Amino acid sequence: MNNFITDHGLIVIFRGVDIEKIPATVNALYEGGARIVEVAFNPSDENTIAKTTAIIKKIYETMGDKLVVGAGTVIKKEFVDAAYKAGAKFIYSPNTDTKIIKRTKKLGMVSIPGAFTPSEIMTAYNAGADIIKMFPITKDDIGYLVNITRPLSHIPFICVGGTNPDTIECFIKAGAKGVGTGISILKPELIEAEDYAEITHLTKLHLEKIKEARSL
Repeated sequence: MNNFITDHGLIVIFRGVDIEKIPATVNALYEGGARIVEVAFNPSDENTIAKTTAIIKKIYETMGDKLVVGAGTVIKKEFVDAAYKAGAKFIYSPNTDTKIIKRTKKLGMVSIPGAFTPSEIMTAYNAGADIIKMFPITKDDIGYLVNITRPLSHIPFICVGGTNPDTIECFIKAGAKGVGTGISILKPELIEAEDYAEITHLTKLHLEKIKEARSL
């Protein structure tokens, strides 16, 4: 599964999308070529487990096995367990927490924790992480990214935080295996207007940029 994620290269992040709009949204993403999505927990919402797992289940109900679905903003072990029971295939976190990583691996899911410093990256990797989510990262951090990942070139990483069609090339050229994004595809105004054709277009654009960058 981790090879599928890095080979595909695009994780689309769901955050704040109403459940009734999930079927049309995931179909639009799929038409654009997306194959991996992540549904983010909201730790400030006391009902986030019920809401997030309901969306994960709705995506599977709509798409079956056509999409790989993971859970994001996983900062508590109970989030890991709830995501697993809902059918999540990978766990995506904004931070490095070895307890989360080890629980994820024990349940047989792909672990993608967030890290930024060399020590965080090594701590996550040594705890069993499959892929490192460099977060938060922007195009202004490219020099830093290159400097810290070259000596850690054996560890696959993706970039999240400043991803859009204009920045994908610099991340891929710096060594990233892929990118994660929500706002540059699932724009709130597009969801509100139910402009699913534009969501499909933006998905295609992101994937084209990844393919172009990999060919350079």
